[in-house]
Amino acid sequence: MTGQRIATRRVTLDPAVVAVAALTFLGLLILRNPVAFGRVVYERGDFAANSIITADAKHFDLLVGNYSRLGFHHPGPAFFYVQAFGEWLLYDLLGAVPTPWNGQWVALLALNSVLLALTVAVVHSWTASRAATTLCAAALVLYFAVQPPILASAWMPNLYVAPFLVLLTASASVAAGRVAHLPLLALAGGLLVHGHVSFLLFAPVLAGAAVAVSLWTGRGAWREAGAAVGGAAAVLGVFALPIVLNLLLHWPGEFGRYFAYDGGGGGVAAGDVARYVLHYYYAGSTPLAVGSAAAFFGAAAYLTRRLPAGPPRRFLAAAVCACAAAVVLFTGYVARGVDDLRFTYVGQFSRAVPLLLLLVAVAAAATSPAVRRLPALSAVWARRSLGTWLVAAVAIGALGVGSGAPAWRKLPEHVPDMPEVMAALDGYTAGRPAVVDLTQDAWPAFTALVVQGGRTGPRVCARDPRWEFMVTERYICTPDDLARGRSVQLTPTARTAPRSSPRSTRPC
Repeated sequence: MTGQRIATRRVTLDPAVVAVAALTFLGLLILRNPVAFGRVVYERGDFAANSIITADAKHFDLLVGNYSRLGFHHPGPAFFYVQAFGEWLLYDLLGAVPTPWNGQWVALLALNSVLLALTVAVVHSWTASRAATTLCAAALVLYFAVQPPILASAWMPNLYVAPFLVLLTASASVAAGRVAHLPLLALAGGLLVHGHVSFLLFAPVLAGAAVAVSLWTGRGAWREAGAAVGGAAAVLGVFALPIVLNLLLHWPGEFGRYFAYDGGGGGVAAGDVARYVLHYYYAGSTPLAVGSAAAFFGAAAYLTRRLPAGPPRRFLAAAVCACAAAVVLFTGYVARGVDDLRFTYVGQFSRAVPLLLLLVAVAAAATSPAVRRLPALSAVWARRSLGTWLVAAVAIGALGVGSGAPAWRKLPEHVPDMPEVMAALDGYTAGRPAVVDLTQDAWPAFTALVVQGGRTGPRVCARDPRWEFMVTERYICTPDDLARGRSVQLTPTARTAPRSSPRSTRPC
């Protein structure tokens, strides 16, 4: 396909590419995590806290996102409506999974798979090369095989990686003139903003810059972009709705807490900031991290530069620029917005930057005439069937690596003996509410008790109202709970419910 045809084609995302890629990624995740369908999982910790508000999402009552350790909720509930749908479909309706949380987990695996597939489809829309598309998908599998467990995880910091990759890719596409990808840009930005307040910086700046570049260069067909603009506006409207409703019903909502947060930054040494940013390129060694970052950017820029002028080169160059802009923004965020640089999970989403650079390098190499003329490859590409078999071999090899990679597998924190725990607790309380006093380090066990009590009883609530940010007002003890309930002391070593004394410290 010529560059002109690539630039003017109306269908920019091939549904077949999206479907095949999504099913491949999801199939690999299910293959590596068969426990999602076969093992009873009783969640604890953050996963249980998220299940508490997922229950609200099932009744369309949820307007905020997950809790923050700083005492507020992040802007929106999008991820929890995805989890609620998975629980309803796979557990309530079909009975395909053994517990509600398994349904939530599978829905998140599917979400990650679709987002990765959309990234691959964007690359395909610019290169129009099946070889480049297949090799990029293989690179995705291999990249996540050598990272910490991300795609199989339901932990919120890991859930931001895939949408941030889509945000960067769609930003590059729009900046390069593909206005039809505005709805995709809105989807990625909406998911991210709902997930974490920090993306109120990243999403508008990156998306706004992409739109501005497209308008300035005149490459975007804005006069004929009514459908794309309308689609993006509709997507943004859906994401804005719960945030606006929460502001109207609970003014100033969570935003008052956001503005009150000073970030805790400003006094961090430049070297510490640099080490934090580079950690996501290579952990444990700053010199190797510097070399890794230089290699990612250098390879992507060099191979893109070797491409002939045309739409593929323009898109890949825009992707390198989007990655550079993301690094600048991330550095500023680390310097001013991260209160403790020991918490590396805060920047987990930035792993999407080297990943996109890897995809750029692979796509550029796969479509570059100069690379195909190399002595080692010219004989292969001269015979089309040999090139096809080579690409297929790489893809099969990548799937083989992924199917055995520990990073594609992640069992969540859970309490295997939860039914016994709840039976003991029910026996102790005799059906009355369990009024819990807990130490700070016991909160993972507490959220497990709360969510399971909400499903099977007895009612579990916190005596101290300061836990509202984590378990919602619904599970803060009411005066009636305090009058009728039995006290439970929860400690970090607790494993079973107390049976005798109201102040017993037997584990729970």
